[in-house]
Amino acid sequence: MKLAGIGKDIISWNSMISGYVDNLLFDDALSMYRELLMEEGLQADSFTLGSTLTACTEMGSVRLGKAIHSRAIVRGLHSNPFVGRALIEMYCKFEDLRAAQIAFDEIEEKDIPTWNVLMSGYAHRNQIETTLNLLQKMKEDGFDPNIYTWNGIISGNVENGHYESAMQLFIELQTSNLRPDIYTVGIILPACAKLATIERGKQVHAYAMRSGYESDVHIGAALVDMYAKCGNLNHALVACNRISNPNLISQNAMLSAYAISGHGEEGIAFFRKMLLDGFKPDNITFLSVLSSCVHEGSVERGREFFNLMHYYNVKPTLKHYTAMVDLLSRAGKICEAFAVMKEMPMVTDSVIWGALLGGCLIHGNVEVGEIAAEKLIKLEPENTGNYVMLANLYASAGRWGDEARTRQLIKDTQMQKNPGCSWIEDRNYVHVFIACDTSHWRTEEIYATLDRLTIHIRMVQLEQLLGCLV
Repeated sequence: MKLAGIGKDIISWNSMISGYVDNLLFDDALSMYRELLMEEGLQADSFTLGSTLTACTEMGSVRLGKAIHSRAIVRGLHSNPFVGRALIEMYCKFEDLRAAQIAFDEIEEKDIPTWNVLMSGYAHRNQIETTLNLLQKMKEDGFDPNIYTWNGIISGNVENGHYESAMQLFIELQTSNLRPDIYTVGIILPACAKLATIERGKQVHAYAMRSGYESDVHIGAALVDMYAKCGNLNHALVACNRISNPNLISQNAMLSAYAISGHGEEGIAFFRKMLLDGFKPDNITFLSVLSSCVHEGSVERGREFFNLMHYYNVKPTLKHYTAMVDLLSRAGKICEAFAVMKEMPMVTDSVIWGALLGGCLIHGNVEVGEIAAEKLIKLEPENTGNYVMLANLYASAGRWGDEARTRQLIKDTQMQKNPGCSWIEDRNYVHVFIACDTSHWRTEEIYATLDRLTIHIRMVQLEQLLGCLV
């Protein structure tokens, strides 16, 4: 343009800056904005500032973002919806919800996208109550929530572990005049997986089938993960086979499903098929196949796959070393497992020492077991399970004095073992129980039924005993 004698106007600058932003070239967008500031006779407008603020958000440029905010205030552009929305998104990303709220309040003509950005910001920062209050206020101001509104709120609930609330919101969405889209389904399936609620997972799956989302690779991978964590490997395999264009993520999900379900041999075979199909394994792939080797007790194949990581330029992490130590320890190769731990290039944690101690307990290796227990107790002094494992190790070796001393230590320090947790799903509701639990709303009925069952069992045992005496 300069060669033709034509000067660049603000529209040209905006086109270039927004083009860089749209193509994720945020650094170039910020450089061009700085160049614009040096141009005489040109002033950045709302489109310039909005696009540049988006680049600041993605680059984490807090200082420049605040400087642009100041410039917007001076120019009176901070109340513009495009600029205001970009400011809200930036401050939410920088975890400054107070500044985001102020930017929102100063927008003169709010629209649905502006409300969505603010609510999504609060939801992802775990301000769920504030989010729901904003949703109500949005409706009172005459704005009807759209699917992006719901997706932002549901996503915030899932991200912060409020899985039951996310499920309730999903159900509420379905009763409205809106239909969940492919992103909603992708958001809610991990909540089903975390809750291990297979019935609700099946309902979401059925909706995905009716909507034509089932064959999408991301939805398919989420379905595989959900069914695996709900304990239904067959459904996971069906979901995997229905993916139209599988990628490494979906293949990893299926490989992980085999590992989670304890089907080691099938997992190893699936891994070899992945390699034959041309997939390049990553660290998640190797972690899953090593877990399959642990379940199968296959030391040689575990070594083979661990060494194969170098061929694919995948650097082993602590989790990969832990899988190898677990595999070797369970197989009775305690000294080799201990040697792996000594040679690994990172600091050990309680998980890997626990794997070693577990192997020592299985095979009665008190010498290494004492070392592992000492490290575990130093890392987790309040964890009663470590003392219990050490006591059991002494008992397995017939060292009753040491076993009694360890158990006495548990009593003297008044440590209590964390109770196990069980749950059942009935009529779309998950009931959670721990030992001696009295918190359930139907506690009296539950214990009355338990008493009747106990009496019935004892009567049957008595009848069998009397029958033997006759």
